[in-house]
Amino acid sequence: MKNLREPQYPMSIQKLLSSPESKTLEFKEAAPSSLSIAKTTCAFTNGGGGSIIIGVRDKSREIIWIDELGIPDLEEKISNMIYTLVEPTPAFNASVYNIEGKLLLKIEIFPGSLKPYHLKNKGEIEGTYIRLGYTNRKADLDIIEELRRRRMNIGFDETYVLEASAKDIDVENIKRYLESRKKARDIPVAEPDTTFLKKIKAIKQYNGDVYPTVAGILLFSSEPENYIPGAVVRCARFMGNDMDEFIDQRIIAGSLFTQAEETIAFFKKNIRRSAKIEGLYRTEEYEYPEKAIREALVNALCHRDYSRMGADIKFAIFDNRIEITSPGGLLPNITIEDLGTGVSELRNRVIGKIFSESGMIEGYGTGILRIRKYIGEQGLVQPEFMDYDGFFKVVFYNAEPDGGEVEKVDGEVEKVDGEVEKLTEHQKTILHLIKNNPSVSKKEMSETIGIRPSSIDKNIATLKDKRYLRRVGPAKGGHWELIRKLD
Repeated sequence: MKNLREPQYPMSIQKLLSSPESKTLEFKEAAPSSLSIAKTTCAFTNGGGGSIIIGVRDKSREIIWIDELGIPDLEEKISNMIYTLVEPTPAFNASVYNIEGKLLLKIEIFPGSLKPYHLKNKGEIEGTYIRLGYTNRKADLDIIEELRRRRMNIGFDETYVLEASAKDIDVENIKRYLESRKKARDIPVAEPDTTFLKKIKAIKQYNGDVYPTVAGILLFSSEPENYIPGAVVRCARFMGNDMDEFIDQRIIAGSLFTQAEETIAFFKKNIRRSAKIEGLYRTEEYEYPEKAIREALVNALCHRDYSRMGADIKFAIFDNRIEITSPGGLLPNITIEDLGTGVSELRNRVIGKIFSESGMIEGYGTGILRIRKYIGEQGLVQPEFMDYDGFFKVVFYNAEPDGGEVEKVDGEVEKVDGEVEKLTEHQKTILHLIKNNPSVSKKEMSETIGIRPSSIDKNIATLKDKRYLRRVGPAKGGHWELIRKLD
């Protein structure tokens, strides 16, 4: 145990104390109940780990402190809760911090390798919990299966599709892949026979028969949606900045290679272009850089969770933005803050490898950097990345070179000015809560901040008027979106 009387100011604890609750962080004013600590431990261990900090009021971040004499008993009590209630036994560590004479206890829960972790008395099916935003949610059967695959280090795209047969693999699609990897990576063209298909994990043997894998169907079948519901891109061009009325729409099916190309064609058809003369030549520039949109789309096709049957990728074009939304949030060990730092973890390793060989992926961990580079070169506002409720979204905005948001009001361009610093503390907290969890309810905001629901309504109205946020979808089932980037 650390010397309790010696002040310590580690950067990690200070950063945690200034952060909102999230999928890796939870605050407790006092010792949590046994059920609460067990659920949070399960959720953190099934994900990328996390920290429970005891002695902090989660609404105001006020440090309540823990009595020094009671800390050993509290550590022992929490350890007994975890060992007694959670199965398999998770790994965790307890640390005491002295912040300006006030003691805090941090329980650090490490990611588990024996997933799914669950409540011992409920069993695996009823007692498995995961972390979504800053809440613990009971896992459904599909998520439990995903956790089991993670334990065995098997991706969903490597599993076989028993309803399909090797005849569903289109040889012409294989040949196009071989040609593209020859062109992109100078890999010699191979014979697309059974041996080769097994090597690239497009097919697998099961009980003496050969079946296509999920990756094989997605990449090389002409109709993957017949076997993997939702394996399409749903495109729409909406009128204005809301989803009230659309101008154009299309559901794009086919192999993932086809989906990528035809979605880009839809993009080009539905956005504005400008022309300028450079020397003797006339050049055209799309409203958004095609390379950035293509990179984000390929990321969605490569990283989405195909085990979520029926959920599709949505490619939405509005007057002031483009949204690309894919099922499956960031993997447990990746956070929004990691994006663009070179950190990479593939959900679909077979698809990722074949995309890379085909030249669709330039380098692991570099996609976000390239998106930001292309956007910066065109002088646009950097895109927003959102991870919420099991979905990942990229939002590209129209903007002038100085980074101000551009809105159209009665056909005229109006620029939004102002800084986050001009907002009240409650308004800043609301924006941070929405950034962390776009589906947060007004009731949750009220409870977290400690003000009346009517005050939440007034603050949200102000933030809407100042164009800091918007509501997308209905009151129930919709979500919040930040229009302007938070500092």
